Amino acid sequence: MNEARVIANGGETPAQRRQFAVLLVLCAGMFMAILDVNVINIAIASIQSELRTTVAGITWAVDAYNLTLTGLMLSAGALADRHGTRRIWMLGLLLFIGASLGCGLAHSIGQLIMLRLIQGMGAALFIPASFALMPLIWLDNALRQRNIGLFGAVVSLAAAAGPILGGFLVNFFGWRSVFLINIPIGLCGLLAAFRLLPRVHGGRERDFDMAGQMLGITTLTALSYLLIELPALGWASSLIELAAGISLAGAAGFIMVERRAVSPLVPQSLFQDAGFTIANLTGMMINVCYFGGIYAMSLELQHHLHLSPLRTGMALLPLALCLMAGNLLSGRLMAHWGGKKQMITGLALSACGYLGMLFLADHITPLVIIAMALLAGGAAFVVPPMTSTVLHRAPLAMVASASAVHTTLRQLGSLMGIALTGLVFSLIVSPLAMLMLVSALVHLLLALVVWRWLPEK
Repeated sequence: MNEARVIANGGETPAQRRQFAVLLVLCAGMFMAILDVNVINIAIASIQSELRTTVAGITWAVDAYNLTLTGLMLSAGALADRHGTRRIWMLGLLLFIGASLGCGLAHSIGQLIMLRLIQGMGAALFIPASFALMPLIWLDNALRQRNIGLFGAVVSLAAAAGPILGGFLVNFFGWRSVFLINIPIGLCGLLAAFRLLPRVHGGRERDFDMAGQMLGITTLTALSYLLIELPALGWASSLIELAAGISLAGAAGFIMVERRAVSPLVPQSLFQDAGFTIANLTGMMINVCYFGGIYAMSLELQHHLHLSPLRTGMALLPLALCLMAGNLLSGRLMAHWGGKKQMITGLALSACGYLGMLFLADHITPLVIIAMALLAGGAAFVVPPMTSTVLHRAPLAMVASASAVHTTLRQLGSLMGIALTGLVFSLIVSPLAMLMLVSALVHLLLALVVWRWLPEK
């Protein structure tokens, strides 16, 4: 009765207000997880100076988080399916908060690397659980798509705001603040989640695929070592050869184990659906280009235009604003355009943006700003319908695993994009133009694949 009166008066129902509060909780956790992917980049010099470490040491401190985040997310999806999304989400956030506190108090580079690994483990637990909770909270597909758009805006804002927020925190509060800021936000999110998140028990009795997990994390570790250390050691190094051999053998072993496993980390049945496969391929390649592109732009702005880290973050501000605005608009446009048409449009816009970045030279011109807007806005148009496709085409009982596969592949794209960009910058004198051109061609090819093979529904 009271709820009906609220609706009659044009206001929100208590259920709608509760759903919005849940969305804020999920967004807070996701913001911290994605922010910590790149916020540490601005603090590198301060950390290296205070902890007296080498370039290799600080590089591993940056990549340790990405390594466990990517390598453990598939297992986290299986755990959420079995033990319940709410329980896994809260466990992951608690682990993330504790590791963030430890990072902020670390006194050696070894401690920082170890705690960054644990921090990535926590994020790997609650990220797929966040996506898995959405179909359980918003049953209406149109409303769920709109909230996915808002969720995507928060994710995109966190990814782009890392340099800006990192520069501010390091400048005024020191490098430890980039980790300690997670504590109050995380505790508030944990308390709110205890009251607001739905109590959903696991619905699938799945065995833990230990062999697949070990082979997966071994492959990623060896591949990360190869890409990080290759510029310094060269192909002639026996360690590089060993890392290459381990990564290839690990990947082959992972595929064989997953085919025979009773409860594989990557259920093969998911990839029998063409829409699910294309959406995941698109997500991975977008992240390769986007995060590699941001890294390339940051290097170009700091090394060739000689901007400070804070000014570099401000120069990249159009990316953050257009990502957020594009995701907010994207969720509303899906109902009118349809996911397929919107994905094609977004990919084409991003391709134009990457081509426009070819004009970045001695200073940032209005044309470059427009290119940034197209690049980021196009990516923002793609992400919500892509995520919605993944969730829609997966069986409800496997939605946590499906979201974990999707997020893992996107995170793998981020890891590969940054590593490959660093490798290109170490081998080529003027690599930015080549990277932007390749990214534009990749997006045009993806648009063709989506147009030709992605199902309409």
